[in-house]
Amino acid sequence: MNRALTVAAATLAIACASEARAQQPPAQPPPMTNLQIYPKDIARPELLATMQGFVQQLGVQAQGGCGYCHAGTAPQFDFASDVKPQKNVARKMILMSREITAKLPEVTGKQAADVTRIRCATCHRGVPVPKLLPDILTETATKSGVAAAVDQYKTLRKQYYGGQSYDFSDAGLVTFANGLTTGNKPDDALAFLQMNTEFNPNSAATYAAMGQAYNRKNDKENAIKSLEKAVQLDPNNQQAKRMLDQLKSSK
Repeated sequence: MNRALTVAAATLAIACASEARAQQPPAQPPPMTNLQIYPKDIARPELLATMQGFVQQLGVQAQGGCGYCHAGTAPQFDFASDVKPQKNVARKMILMSREITAKLPEVTGKQAADVTRIRCATCHRGVPVPKLLPDILTETATKSGVAAAVDQYKTLRKQYYGGQSYDFSDAGLVTFANGLTTGNKPDDALAFLQMNTEFNPNSAATYAAMGQAYNRKNDKENAIKSLEKAVQLDPNNQQAKRMLDQLKSSK
């Protein structure tokens, strides 16, 4: 009997303790300090949503998310700290985007409500450093050779294809390769165009561009083969037809 009373008393004590804990107010997060860009009285949920938007627009989830700009590691970030230079860069970029947005009505002659607001995503589109794909490939080819640039294209395509970060379209790569041919780098152009046939095997534009690159190398045989393939895939490609006729008549 005494044992039953003891168990009942213990159960009651646990229940009372649980109820007391339930009635205690939840721990409040520390106050937000060192706000220099946003109002000091901004609502916490609004600020957090804005910061999470920055993480998405810069594509820095894999680089620590909030830790890309803020000191510390999740969940113990020191949001008030200015130790990371990325944080001050971000402040300047926010102010710059606001300044540009404010000038757009005057520049475009539109009402403020009708202009496009400049945001991180306007330039970054999901990557921390907003470079165009042709610039990235050109820089890599210059430093490490065209083979490294081709590998880089494949890696970036695997990681970002289907998103908004880079232009992986058939037309985009053909335009880039044509620029290499015009710049007297036909071998580099062919390296990218041959790779493009892996992703777009029925691209008449790719074979037409290959014909131009081979022609720049004075390799008429392969130029004709490439142009014939282009015309086979797209019988309405008049430019490829004319170039093909010219090459055949000059043999």
